[in-house]
Amino acid sequence: MRNILATLVFLSPLAASLAAAQACDGVAVKEMCLPTQLTTLDIGGGWFEDVDFLKEVPDLEYLDMGFNPVHDLSPLGHLPKLTYLDLGEMRLDDDALDLSPLANLTALTELDISENNISHLSALGDLSKLERLTAFDTDIKDLTPLANLKNLRVLQLQDTQVLDISPLAALLKLEQLYLNGTEVSDFSALRKLPDLQVLGLPSGPDIMGQDKIQAALAD
Repeated sequence: MRNILATLVFLSPLAASLAAAQACDGVAVKEMCLPTQLTTLDIGGGWFEDVDFLKEVPDLEYLDMGFNPVHDLSPLGHLPKLTYLDLGEMRLDDDALDLSPLANLTALTELDISENNISHLSALGDLSKLERLTAFDTDIKDLTPLANLKNLRVLQLQDTQVLDISPLAALLKLEQLYLNGTEVSDFSALRKLPDLQVLGLPSGPDIMGQDKIQAALAD
């Protein structure tokens, strides 16, 4: 009962009818019945516009809801146990995606907000357990909120509006940083990051290995 896969919205008509015919003692969603004790849910690409039902599954730890035209993320604020959250490519219009409901998800270790209309990261400033942040192809400019994320190991910022990476100097556990497609020109903030092993530069191939990275930064 732990896993409900993305196929829940692609069931055959017969299976859907049988599911609907059964009494639901959990949460009814698109002719399916989700147990309230669910910990893992993948609804990626399910074309959900409303995810209010998430309030009824507070034990979720893993949630993939990418590729859905959802504008209201407030139900996520009711999921304090989330450690993994995928919100990738939910930008289907010009409306900005409001990340404020994520501010209290302090158990998060992995977050994907890529390919969305997002311009600021202020809601993420207190997610101190975050280890991996995927934020490529967004309108992000200011990285200041990331300075407190001391456990961050992987940061993907490809094709963003970022110019100043000085807040990253405090991220001593950072192992992988991708700046491909940006216009960053000052990399001095990275010289004291002892664990950096992969660096994607604005132009050119990724550099791998601490020695090669430090040599490139010294040029």
